[in-house]
Amino acid sequence: LQDYTEAAAVTFLFAISEWLESLATTRARNALSEIMSLQPEQANLINPITKDIVVLPAKCVAVGSSVSVRPGDKIPCDGIVLDGSSTVDESNLTGESRPVKKQPNMKVSGGTINIGNSQLIVRTTATTNNSAVARLIRLVEEAQSNRSETEQLIDSFAQIYTPIVVLTSLFMCTIPWAFSKETGEYWLYNGLIVIVIACPCALIISTPVTYVAGLAAAAQKGVVIKGGQHLETLGKLKTIAFDKTGTLSEGIFQLLHFNVIGQNRKREEVLAYLSLMEAPASHPLSDAIVKGAANEQVDIPKHLEVKDHTLLPGEGITGLIDSKKVFVGNKKLFDRLGLHEQISKEDATTVDDWAQAGGTIGFISIEGEGIVGSYCVSDKIRTEAKSVIKELKNIGIETTMLTGDQSQAALGVGGLIGLQECDIKSDLLPEEKLVAIQEKVDACQQQKKWWRSKQTVMMVGDGVNDAPALALADVSVAMGEGAALAMETSDVTLMDSNLNKLLFVVNMGPRVIRTIIENVTFSFVVKAFVAGFAFAGKASLWAAIVSDVGAMLIVTLNGMKLLPRKNGSANNEPKKSS
Repeated sequence: LQDYTEAAAVTFLFAISEWLESLATTRARNALSEIMSLQPEQANLINPITKDIVVLPAKCVAVGSSVSVRPGDKIPCDGIVLDGSSTVDESNLTGESRPVKKQPNMKVSGGTINIGNSQLIVRTTATTNNSAVARLIRLVEEAQSNRSETEQLIDSFAQIYTPIVVLTSLFMCTIPWAFSKETGEYWLYNGLIVIVIACPCALIISTPVTYVAGLAAAAQKGVVIKGGQHLETLGKLKTIAFDKTGTLSEGIFQLLHFNVIGQNRKREEVLAYLSLMEAPASHPLSDAIVKGAANEQVDIPKHLEVKDHTLLPGEGITGLIDSKKVFVGNKKLFDRLGLHEQISKEDATTVDDWAQAGGTIGFISIEGEGIVGSYCVSDKIRTEAKSVIKELKNIGIETTMLTGDQSQAALGVGGLIGLQECDIKSDLLPEEKLVAIQEKVDACQQQKKWWRSKQTVMMVGDGVNDAPALALADVSVAMGEGAALAMETSDVTLMDSNLNKLLFVVNMGPRVIRTIIENVTFSFVVKAFVAGFAFAGKASLWAAIVSDVGAMLIVTLNGMKLLPRKNGSANNEPKKSS
């Protein structure tokens, strides 16, 4: 065509576009690479015999080792502080900018930094591969590899659309030459314009760049979302079902009351049996009972031991002590065994009073003696739970509580955090939680209309018993301080178990969907607008390149707005209700 000026302009524009595209996406790449760099590289291992410090790669530190963490050092592995008092920066793991005071017997996480003025001596409880920061990195890597339905749809469209555009442009650039040189030159020029205009780069990049920004923003806040498809699901949220223990409450129990029932056993004997049964159990309630028995200086006879210790999901535990079958658990267990009806009205009234005060009630029975004791443990409600429930209701999301606790205890806690009686389902076994979630998922499916996508159900939990319900929900959220199985099953993990982070991701979902719609719509409108000028013979090649590159940059920058600002605040921070 011998238009050298325009050829130079085209070459320049293509070169500058690559640089601008790289510049625009660097921020998202850096956000994710910062997370990958959290893994500690070395550890100051304390020799157990000589007490000398040996510097080793962090991955070589075994569980049970003692390590020295000097001011400014990264903690190499999850562990417990043995000696020293200092402040630790956990912002790279939890997103919480305020340093946390650490003292002996407190837990610390690998990858966090000692920013205080004192050395900490830490006994490791996990290797670097099993630490909290390693789990975070694995979850982020998994999130990047998961593709959403929208991404797959756009890729499928591009696989059909691109060959059509290439063939159309090829015909425009070749066939007209058969008529005349002038006609060939005219259509060659327009064919080049069409192939540039029709390039689907902006459309293809519009979705993944938004997901990367959303995932990176969440990870920097201490929230791990396992892929873009879950961001989409969050944007269609209708109902959130909460577990109680460890989710709406902190899961830190205290033994408030213990009564002996009957005349067969002394208080110390029953407490000893109860402590023996609860010691092998993993529920937070069990630890409170064991500590409560220790506080009363209960002496457990050395000849007593538990055999055949078995978990009864949603009910309690059972085992053999001194060749006698012992049961420990809730009212539902003892109703099933036919033992609860045998206790006196006075004892039943006392237990009911404990439950109405919001406590969790349990009993212990010994074979041949019936129920020999009752107890009440109390769990502290999370300080942010009430405000989070209120904010969720303000934005139109239904909230409900699913718990295995007795009705009175569940209603007591629900009332304190702003839930109505109709929003609370209690005395649920794990399979009953599963049914409750299935009912909500089915209800959303039935309300689906052809002009709108299905609304979704979220389950928030922390324990092994919650894992089936978490797996069934459209999107599931696990508390970072909960069971590992719950985190593996869930789609979203709140690393520091702060429910305010739940508001963050709930608000992030609609923002991501809105940004994707903006990007896709803008990409199509720009292409159609410039294509119209091209077919009218009013467009130039350099203008086509400018529109293509400009559209790609605009959708990239629009997606990047989801990333937190440099001062640490986020563009999509949930707004406070007035």
